[in-house]
Amino acid sequence: MIFYRLLGLIFILETIILISSNVYGLDNGLARTPPMGWMTWQRFRCQIDCKEYPNDCINENLIKRTADKLVLNGWRDLGYKYVIIDDCWPARKRDSKTNELVPDPDRFPNGMKNVGEYLHSKNLLFGIYLDYGTLTCEGYPGSMNYLELDARSIAEWKVDYVKMDGCYSLPNIQPEGYENFSRLLNTTGRPMVFSCSYPAYISWINNIKLIDWNRLKKNCNLWRVLGDIQDSLSSVVSIIKCL
Repeated sequence: MIFYRLLGLIFILETIILISSNVYGLDNGLARTPPMGWMTWQRFRCQIDCKEYPNDCINENLIKRTADKLVLNGWRDLGYKYVIIDDCWPARKRDSKTNELVPDPDRFPNGMKNVGEYLHSKNLLFGIYLDYGTLTCEGYPGSMNYLELDARSIAEWKVDYVKMDGCYSLPNIQPEGYENFSRLLNTTGRPMVFSCSYPAYISWINNIKLIDWNRLKKNCNLWRVLGDIQDSLSSVVSIIKCL
């Protein structure tokens, strides 16, 4: 029940944020309505110990099981089509020869392209997490110095949705970095929804009034300005009160 309740809470929160902000996102034909689906972070965080927690770790099996559930229980047909892998999916280091991001070989033995193909075979959409920093929030390789390379990689994996976080970078450089990545995503020719986290970092460290909304909406389909949603209605309400 928690899993399904969260799907509804996420949809409600995203809808409220979009309506209350009165700012429309990147006009590239994507995310005309709030994207609906499932993301690993809410329930599984950064659980990578698959020996101790085989059914609760971030791995290929979890993603495919979840995809099957979305289809079997009718959620896909209600519009919950995005399956998004949050932080902790990569190996601890980039490929030593190409510098490409690589998925953890033990947890994703068939690679991310295979995961995407499985999701697409179920008429679902594939989402993935990156971070505009030297590291991700959980200490995995960041994308700051590899924006073009990472844009190409996820396009080759047939990703449909990109969440870009903002750990391990300074808020004052994030707007330009995200803008550059938005442009690079466009040059791949692969349509990808771009979810931007940097407004949250600006509002936490400085002030929400410092966000350039016009610049933001030209580069991002959707964004966050506040803290993480937790597994409770009180969390949703607390975020709404901040808007």
